[in-house]
Amino acid sequence: MTNARRPVGRPGRYAKYEKLEASLPARMTKRPVYCDGIGLFKGSKASTVWVKIRMPHGGVYKGRTVPLSGSIEHKAGNRASWTWQQLEAERDRLQGLADRGEPLEAVQAESFASFATDWLERKKSTLKGYGVTKGHIATALIPTFGKKALDAITVGDVNRWIGKQRANLAPATVQRQLSTFNAIMNDAVRNGLIERNPATRADKIRGVEPRQRFVTEAEWQTILATCERIEREQEEKREQTPQRIRGWLRHYVAWAYNSGMRRAEILALTWANVRAVDAEHVVVEVLNSKNGKSRFVSCTAEMRSILEALEKLDRPGGDNRLFPVSITTLKRALTALWKATGLKDVRLHDLRRSHATILINKGIDVRTVAGRLGHTGTAMLAKHYAVDRGDKEAAAAFAA
Repeated sequence: MTNARRPVGRPGRYAKYEKLEASLPARMTKRPVYCDGIGLFKGSKASTVWVKIRMPHGGVYKGRTVPLSGSIEHKAGNRASWTWQQLEAERDRLQGLADRGEPLEAVQAESFASFATDWLERKKSTLKGYGVTKGHIATALIPTFGKKALDAITVGDVNRWIGKQRANLAPATVQRQLSTFNAIMNDAVRNGLIERNPATRADKIRGVEPRQRFVTEAEWQTILATCERIEREQEEKREQTPQRIRGWLRHYVAWAYNSGMRRAEILALTWANVRAVDAEHVVVEVLNSKNGKSRFVSCTAEMRSILEALEKLDRPGGDNRLFPVSITTLKRALTALWKATGLKDVRLHDLRRSHATILINKGIDVRTVAGRLGHTGTAMLAKHYAVDRGDKEAAAAFAA
């Protein structure tokens, strides 16, 4: 089949551009030469193509404000990369955007580092573990994802990051870092910056087991005895550290064991949160619960005794918290306590688990226990906190 020839006297559609290109001198030109909005610029090594666009509504292009009815010159690139048909289509596309008052340049998504930093600042007042989360962002996430645009992070990027982290860190640590990444990216989805969080389709981190450490009665007595010993030693050194606030450690630990409250919840309690219903019934209102909902926790007899002791505690003027210590002081004191007990792998949160388990073993309804702990449902209680009483009874029945 022979190629059809163009009829004589009927120039092709793109002949005007071909003529323009042929008319350019061999040497460089100073500015693009245009024909119907498409321009050519003769460089020392190659030619580039440009598109001139009218801006009836004005606007902004490459950071420069364009007035009403002004125009801009858009560099399309190397001439060899375009056909005349493609250049006309690109010119018409850009002119259409300008006629509708839409931006000519694609809006670049914010970088992960910028958005994560802003997210952390917005969440600062509500995050329970602000310092830990800040560490995750600064040391684990920004070094890998920081320079990437939010919409440029892929599932593969997340999987490679997981593999890199798993090579040096425990699965549970990587999972916590991934949870921080998830929170940031889910917020970006809610703000309409990305369509989907890439971590939702990433590989699961294997080897993450829920912590199930419970304190026995003997261990609890060891903890109390150690608290008392530490506080005696502090009292003996009163003159060396007169600024130290004393006499709160045992009360704090006993409060956690008796109430099942979280570390930050206890630290945030003020005397305004204490309510005396009657002579035998005192409740405390927890306002900074993890789920954002307040709850009332009834005090045990020991908690009421602790309240009486805390009223006599020496405290800085104006501090109306039950436990007038900083989070740093608390962390240091608890770290020293667990080490001094000699118990393996015991933490403050284990007292919360033990509290829930004791109540369920005593026959308290799981929904009541979940409400006391500040959970909206019972699934978390069964998975992480309380030993299943029904399973224990099943084992006893089988043995019988």
